Amino acid sequence: GRISPSPLSEWHAFGIISDNKKEHTMLAGAVGDFTKSLVSKPPSHLWVRQVHFAGLPYLVNMYDRVLLVATGSGICVFLSFLMQPCSANVFLVWVAKGIEQNFGKEISETVNGYAKDKIIVHDTAVLGRPNVSRMSVDAAKEWMAQVVIVTSNPEGSRDVVTECKAAGIPAFGPIWDS
Repeated sequence: GRISPSPLSEWHAFGIISDNKKEHTMLAGAVGDFTKSLVSKPPSHLWVRQVHFAGLPYLVNMYDRVLLVATGSGICVFLSFLMQPCSANVFLVWVAKGIEQNFGKEISETVNGYAKDKIIVHDTAVLGRPNVSRMSVDAAKEWMAQVVIVTSNPEGSRDVVTECKAAGIPAFGPIWDS
C-alpha cells in the first residue's frame, strides 16, 4: 500500500497485513524522515493510493513450497501469509532484534501462533547475529523449498539471493531498501 500526507506529494510504500476478513494494517518503522514524522507529528489524515501494484508477495502463490526470509520490519510483507490461507506451503525465517519490544505484542503473537514446524524466529538481542544467508540455504534445503523470497535491506537481500542461487535454489528479493 502507498500513503502520502498529500495527493500531490511523494508516496511511500509499505507492506499491507490483511486478516482476509475486515482489517488491513501497515507496519512502518520510524527510521526515515517520513516515518519519523508520522510518530513525532502525526498527521490528521493520510491519503491512500487506490491503485495497487504487484509486489514481491505475488510470487508466493506461483509455487507449492516457499521459504520466506525476513529481517527486521521486512516481516510485515509476509504477515498476511501467516494470517490467512494461501495455496502455497509457506515456511518462514524471521531475524530481528528485540522482537516483542520493537514490533509489539500483536505482531509477536501472530508470528508465534504460526505452525512451529514451519518457522524459525531468531531474536538477535537474545541469540546474537546469525549468518542469514547460510540460515536461508539450510532452511530451504531442509524444507525442500522451490523458491526463497527475501525482504531485507539491500545488502541482506543481495547476500541471501546470491548464496541461494549459488546453492542452486531460485531466490528473489529487492536489492533496494523497500
